[in-house]
Amino acid sequence: MRFLILGLGFFGRNWLREVVACPECEVAGIVAKHPDLLATVGEEFKVPPSWRYATIEEGLDRAEAQAAIVALPEMVHKTAIVAALERGLHVLTEKPLAMDMVEAAAVVRAARRAGLSIVMVDQNYRWRPQTMALRRAVREGKIGRVESASYEFRQAIARKTTDAWREQMPHPYLHDIAVHHFDLLRACTGQECTELVAWGVRPPWSWYQGVPALDAILSFDQGLSVSYTGSMVARGFSTPQDGIITLVGEGGTLRLEADSQVRWYRDGQVEVIPPEAMPFSDTAYALREFLAAIRERRRPETHVEDNVRSLAMVAAAVSSVEKRQPVAVAPLLAEALGK
Repeated sequence: MRFLILGLGFFGRNWLREVVACPECEVAGIVAKHPDLLATVGEEFKVPPSWRYATIEEGLDRAEAQAAIVALPEMVHKTAIVAALERGLHVLTEKPLAMDMVEAAAVVRAARRAGLSIVMVDQNYRWRPQTMALRRAVREGKIGRVESASYEFRQAIARKTTDAWREQMPHPYLHDIAVHHFDLLRACTGQECTELVAWGVRPPWSWYQGVPALDAILSFDQGLSVSYTGSMVARGFSTPQDGIITLVGEGGTLRLEADSQVRWYRDGQVEVIPPEAMPFSDTAYALREFLAAIRERRRPETHVEDNVRSLAMVAAAVSSVEKRQPVAVAPLLAEALGK
């Protein structure tokens, strides 16, 4: 499978490494608007100068690619995905799928028109040994149906982005971080969010122009209530990327804890749930799921029409922060799916 890599920032280079390391893949070209970055990364990964492109359109039109990986700034995702689909390529994109539900609707329509093209969003937090163990424990019924949950994330994310796109976003936390956690809640509990209320938090020391922290209460379709708190400008205590997740049911409590271990608490006993044995995890797993979906002509786990459900939670949270009121998810989802 010949891949065109769109974007050569932190994530674009990560994807380049994954494609080069995968025997089923090869690089068809790379795209970046900054000449110095294009040259530096091209030399590092031994991409011929004739396979280096300055614009999305040039790369899509000239590279002999079968698939595109979209690792561009988030506000360009929709444009790049639709352009790739119009040229008949499969698309694996970084999250978020789009910036809002209007953009998401445009991607869904393009994917439906494209027919056989696969569109997958890399929700890589799903595919880690510890999060897979949490999912497995829930599916095995260790605590029964999840009735309540809490989710805590705290990190100081100071890594700068090209042209400071993340530093200038109105809602960097929701689009860049919370989308991972919202998607992971869906994956782990098997439930869908119906309504949420959220409060944006901006500490005085924040190095972001927009809202870098969030508190929220989320309601799900089988009665689950989730208390969520997160910050990308945390001071002092720091959690792993996955956060600290507590799921409670009649059969006890499952916790993904700060040491990235899953523990089952019940009747005065504590049992460690072993991490999933995975030959590939994280983005390496995502790439292979994408390739398998193409081979098998099936939808990947995080296909476009599934992932809009996670994006709708983000859109609802953005609306709730701005309007200071609860927001239902279903109307936003209907906007994207046309239902």
